[in-house]
Amino acid sequence: MEADYLLCDDWDRPFRDSYLSNGFRLAVCDNYRDDEVKHKQISRTEAQQLYLLKDCDLDQREPVLRFVLRKNPHNPHWGDIKLYLRLQVETRSLEVWGSEEAKESREENREVQKRVNPKVKELHRAVRSSVGTKNTRAHRHEYGPEELVDEDEDLYRKVGNTCEHKLTQDVP
Repeated sequence: MEADYLLCDDWDRPFRDSYLSNGFRLAVCDNYRDDEVKHKQISRTEAQQLYLLKDCDLDQREPVLRFVLRKNPHNPHWGDIKLYLRLQVETRSLEVWGSEEAKESREENREVQKRVNPKVKELHRAVRSSVGTKNTRAHRHEYGPEELVDEDEDLYRKVGNTCEHKLTQDVP
């Protein structure tokens, strides 16, 4: 019977079982797995922030990226974290963005938005606060000179200077 051996991509040696092969379907033996640069694992949040990927890029785009679940190192009572292989995340980032230059231009645009957004929010707050404030002071009428309206009934009228309010009164 022939044994099912895989050929290590990095060492060209046959191997049967390895952590990277089982977890990420990467044909690399455990002897070479210690390379921290090439086979480093990163969290989902790091993958999204460093490579500007969305949830759909990690979960729905074919082929779906493989991950391993680990207990959260910050608090074991929180949910498990997903660890992705950096090599596969970089490849996915190039699929999504097309080139490194496109990704860098997107990062620059994101930096500009970070600088502009606080100014826009402040402007919105200023506009909303000026529209929303009510003048709660009592309105005082200031009238101009009296005019005679009807001499038989002794009616006089005053017109407001600021609001055109008309006050009619009779003088006894």
